[in-house]
Amino acid sequence: MKHITIILCALCLTVNSFAQGEDEDTSTILKTTFGIKAGYNAIQMKIENEGTDRVQKEAGIYFGVFVNFPTSETFSVQPEILYSSSRYNFNDNIDLLHVPVLLKFELANNFTGFIGPEAQFLLGIGDLDTELFNTFMFGFHFGASFEVAPHFFLEARPYFALSRLLDDGPGVSRKLNTLQVGLAYQF
Repeated sequence: MKHITIILCALCLTVNSFAQGEDEDTSTILKTTFGIKAGYNAIQMKIENEGTDRVQKEAGIYFGVFVNFPTSETFSVQPEILYSSSRYNFNDNIDLLHVPVLLKFELANNFTGFIGPEAQFLLGIGDLDTELFNTFMFGFHFGASFEVAPHFFLEARPYFALSRLLDDGPGVSRKLNTLQVGLAYQF
């Protein structure tokens, strides 16, 4: 109990020291920004089918919008809405709506790191019946971005699924993991 009290006091002091502002003359005003992004979307699908496991990798694109809410000079929260389309099998594409929430923190030399949860909604799989698949999936992602020019960022992030795209009984399932690499423009 004594250790928990010490940890809570240290946490309160740390949060309070970061919350203290500077004089109004030298402080910067934190403002909400908006942006667009697009890039390469690589899907890795782990397929389990009655004792056999295999991995299928396909490529596609993604694009979307975001809004960035800074809470301090070094930390911000950035919700996004992204659409992605990638090959699912020989004739069909899989279309997904990604809704990630990035917890971003400034690193050094124009680098920003982020981590957060992501919800995915299945919009369609070519001519296949989407009732066979889970239309809502959940996972997490992390990554980094680099400011290559004012307002232009190069970013990369892997997404790791916690839920399955297809869960058709024991031994039959499909899980999607993705890697997104692209450019973002912040207004």
